[in-house]
Amino acid sequence: MQKAYKVETSISHDLAELYSILVDEFEANSSIPLSDLNRTLLQTGIIHHLTMMQGLGLVRGDKEKEARIEALIENVASDTLLWDVLNMVRSYWRDRGVDGQGGAIDLKA
Repeated sequence: MQKAYKVETSISHDLAELYSILVDEFEANSSIPLSDLNRTLLQTGIIHHLTMMQGLGLVRGDKEKEARIEALIENVASDTLLWDVLNMVRSYWRDRGVDGQGGAIDLKA
């Protein structure tokens, strides 16, 4: 099933300043359209957060669900991200998450 979402947000303060710097750098050094830049930022954030949540044990499910998430991450990452970056994020959260030295956290606490 193909899903589509229109994501809108407002940013301010330091985050807006960082975004402004990023946009200025891309405008000066790249021909990437702003819409592609924003899509890449969202892809990077989603992949990082899902990987982090998996590492912390917050995304639970059966093996089939986990395999589906991994396949989707790899499919999206291969479109825009360097594999080294994805593997670094995975390694970081696996080493510090439930399977590594860290542990599951209780977000209700």
